[in-house]
Amino acid sequence: MNDKKIVITGIGPISSLGIGKTQIWDSVVKAQVSMRLDKYIVDKGIEKEFYTHRLKNFDLSDFGLNQNIIKDIDSWKKNKNWQDLKHLLAVIKLALDDSKLQFDPKDIENNIGLVIAHENPGLDEFYEKVITESYNLLKDNRNISKEEYFSVFFEKIQKQAYDLQTFMFLFHAAKSFGIHGYSLFVNNACASGLYAIEAAADIIKSGKCDAVIVAAIDRTSIFKLLWFSELGLYPKDGLIKPFAKDRDGFIFGEGGAGLVIESLEHAKKRKAKVYAEYLGGGFSLEGWKVTISDLTSRSYEKTISEALDRCLLKKEDIDLLVPHGVGTSITDAYEAKTISAVFGKKANKPLITALKPYSGHNLGSCALLETAILMMALETGIVPRTLNIKEIDKKLNIDLVTENCRPKLKTIMKLACGFAGYNAASIFRKI
Repeated sequence: MNDKKIVITGIGPISSLGIGKTQIWDSVVKAQVSMRLDKYIVDKGIEKEFYTHRLKNFDLSDFGLNQNIIKDIDSWKKNKNWQDLKHLLAVIKLALDDSKLQFDPKDIENNIGLVIAHENPGLDEFYEKVITESYNLLKDNRNISKEEYFSVFFEKIQKQAYDLQTFMFLFHAAKSFGIHGYSLFVNNACASGLYAIEAAADIIKSGKCDAVIVAAIDRTSIFKLLWFSELGLYPKDGLIKPFAKDRDGFIFGEGGAGLVIESLEHAKKRKAKVYAEYLGGGFSLEGWKVTISDLTSRSYEKTISEALDRCLLKKEDIDLLVPHGVGTSITDAYEAKTISAVFGKKANKPLITALKPYSGHNLGSCALLETAILMMALETGIVPRTLNIKEIDKKLNIDLVTENCRPKLKTIMKLACGFAGYNAASIFRKI
């Protein structure tokens, strides 16, 4: 690796807060949260209700994409719903427009890379397809043979099943924008966005690409809602309350973000606006349980310390810390303990604020969406407050920003501790 400086020059967020950076930042500063109670009808007379943060007024035709590409995808998908991909194309387009990065999509040597993240693209539609088609088959012919059942059922789902392979998600996105450089798909649970940024930085430093678009999105579904509810991670009042005494879980949010990442040298040559320099990060995998962090492990603490060491920083250099902040009893306690171990109990620095109460938990895209919001915080100098906090849990020994403020803001750290023990700590600095 060389000593190239890596910078962020474009952001393209979408969420329940709005479409694009202007709408989203305005909603964050004004704490204008959009949440609704969704009803899911499983069968006649059987319904489930869940609070969610859903996208509003999303229409892919608003983003100025090549319509021939859209028709091509429609043809491949046989005009079936491909909402995951639509959201992904939207955040990539927003990020490219914001960065003003220009390249020839027809030039197979354009040297632009793509790293995308998602926990399970297309899986929700596939679940629905399998349940509906299999039920209809058995309902209409209970005496169907296994051979006939297999033949008919396979014919109905084969194309959709093929598209579940993550390389297809990456393929459609890269083809849509004419991206021909080194590209990757990342799925490291809730930490995916930070891993994706690190991957993009490595790609640029190694000389494989001049610039890399990083993009992540995720959507809510009845299947995820049911599972997380059964795990006891879903708050009855629909509010995420990070580190609060009455915290009781998180709700889902649709959305994600795109970022344009390039070397500082490349950005200067094209006179690009720079949001921040990506200094680096720390990463680890606990490999213990899927849904619970290892409370006896120092893995998360080592991840944060590693990030500081790699970036040649001291803990006092961090002005703002944004934790994972999911609002569950165990994970928040684990995070608070880890933060105290590194920065000290109730330390004056860094300031700490949690962002998931604004747009819900976006699963595989949450870290990237929150990073995009942090770029706007660096740009404006405003640190948004943590919402929904009536009383901070005193046992956690942590202070939170409870009112918007304008401190001297230069260096920020974003944390993530995802399911299956994927930990990440990434550091950004204003230039």
